[in-house]
Amino acid sequence: MFYKLKRTIGSTARLVENYGGFEITVIDTEKFPWVDVFTMLLDSGFQVWINKTDPYLQIISKQEVD
Repeated sequence: MFYKLKRTIGSTARLVENYGGFEITVIDTEKFPWVDVFTMLLDSGFQVWINKTDPYLQIISKQEVD
């Protein structure tokens, strides 16, 4: 999943694997593939949060726990 996300976001964001989830810091909001990334994460069973850490938007995800 990490490498698939990395290929999808390219240089538009920084990607870090964190405790079984992902931390994505969006660098280029205009070119970032928002729909593709959210669809990929949600379809793979991840919960998703969005934070703002000036000046960037940050997407945090973790596996859903039943």
